[in-house]
Amino acid sequence: MTRRLQFPPAPGPLEAYAARFDDLFSTLAQRRGFREYLAGLLLPRDRNKTLT
Repeated sequence: MTRRLQFPPAPGPLEAYAARFDDLFSTLAQRRGFREYLAGLLLPRDRNKTLT
């Protein structure tokens, strides 16, 4: 079996959570994309047309 390629870890405790799913993804791009997706879910976002 070949060694998996390494990439920069996700920020903070998000890496520990994302690492649990590494076995489900076969490519580096899938694992990296999953981490970016999770980080994007947690980022603050401005909303248009809402009352404050």
